[in-house]
Amino acid sequence: MKREELISLLADESPVNKACRDALERGASFHIWDGTLGLVPAHNLARTYRVREVHTRERGIPTLGFVASVETLCALGDQPVRLGGVTQLDPPYYFQLFLAADASSVLACIGVDQQHQQRRI
Repeated sequence: MKREELISLLADESPVNKACRDALERGASFHIWDGTLGLVPAHNLARTYRVREVHTRERGIPTLGFVASVETLCALGDQPVRLGGVTQLDPPYYFQLFLAADASSVLACIGVDQQHQQRRI
């Protein structure tokens, strides 16, 4: 997928999509997993990310779109979801993308502040 294509898939004005789109427009690196290895049933992801949401909240790690993304993944049930990610270096932020199996749309997006990682080193 080309950068411009991914930017266009993040067209809605939700805070997390806007932040991810802005990061891509500023040159953040990104990766969309290919083939069947990049596909995971949404309900499996919902369980994993529900636990991660609790963990980040308990640790006070700033996030965007976490609760809404988990709700979306729950609602998708067994539907296969393609994973992707956007890494912004300055300030350090990571966006986890959940796309339709054919990568034609972004179904959900989670942004996680990575500055806490740097403080632990």
